[in-house]
Amino acid sequence: MTSEGLKLKDIILVHLYMKSMKDFSVINSVYVTQFDLCPPARVCVETLLPDGVLFCIDCLTHKYDIATDDVLRDEKLVMHVQSISHWAPASIGPYSQSIKVGDVLYCAGQIALVPCTMQLVSGGVCTEAIVSLRHVERVLEAMSQKTALHHVITATCYVTDSKHIPIAHSIWQKKLRECKKVEDSEMYHDATTVCGLLAVVVISHLPRDAAIEWHVVAVVDDPLQRKHFTVKMLSEGFQIECESVESSSASCASISVRLSLISPSPSQLDLDGPLHDLVAMFRQAVEKLSEDCTASPLSFRAFFKEDVFDAETLQTGLQEYLEKYLGKKTPALILVPVVDLPGKEVIHITCWLS
Repeated sequence: MTSEGLKLKDIILVHLYMKSMKDFSVINSVYVTQFDLCPPARVCVETLLPDGVLFCIDCLTHKYDIATDDVLRDEKLVMHVQSISHWAPASIGPYSQSIKVGDVLYCAGQIALVPCTMQLVSGGVCTEAIVSLRHVERVLEAMSQKTALHHVITATCYVTDSKHIPIAHSIWQKKLRECKKVEDSEMYHDATTVCGLLAVVVISHLPRDAAIEWHVVAVVDDPLQRKHFTVKMLSEGFQIECESVESSSASCASISVRLSLISPSPSQLDLDGPLHDLVAMFRQAVEKLSEDCTASPLSFRAFFKEDVFDAETLQTGLQEYLEKYLGKKTPALILVPVVDLPGKEVIHITCWLS
């Protein structure tokens, strides 16, 4: 960060992946000493990190340029609530619930804590999913009036059991339909809203033994004016699906690429071809966006099934093809080993462009 002229106060979003949630309090005790009263938003989960790696951190930063003419575009607002309330949970660590830069809201991960007691809600994963998603909605609305789930441009749902995947998808879709009904009754009528891209991944543990955690980035824009792009292809025993969503202001976008196994035995497959095709398709999506979008790819977050891939081989292959196809626009490659992914997915990539 120093080499890029950045300081810790420039960080707006942190992903903290831990080997064991037992280290949560120890890491927090050090982490809290590095930030002031306005720490970055944060996502924290336990996942299958390699032997000897206790935790991994990646950061998204925003360099505020006070000399810029477009002050509103770079304006930074922070929500860091630690007091007990009835509307949404206080932060249980040194992080802000949300940071708004211009028209983009970077939110912290939300689990289903009861706001007034800060204890995990009882009732199982369905209840947790609904309550934690309601927290997301309230944080969005508190940061920017009338901002709701349909303003989300990218979302990740972390669950602790493969059986929870369809529940997460179902509740996400149900909440989006509820948003749409409210809009239809007000002004939208038959128009189609382009909603954010969702990735559901299974990890080993969440804070407070929660079963589900939602993390979103939202944009205060017109969801009716967003652009959506999707393409599919087959590649040597795999199917590759790519989707992108661009904000109506064309200032940011999200890309999702999913690699799914259609051959029964992954051990007999050569991954070089599919990885090449995956990155080639990603480049196609970036080029499609660049026709009218000024955003550049910043983070190439690859959730991958730990029992299918060797992390080192995956890292080398993806990095090589990213540099080959994107050159100076190569985003930061972030590998996240996970327990499981939906259906036959073996890799799910999410990329944030801004």
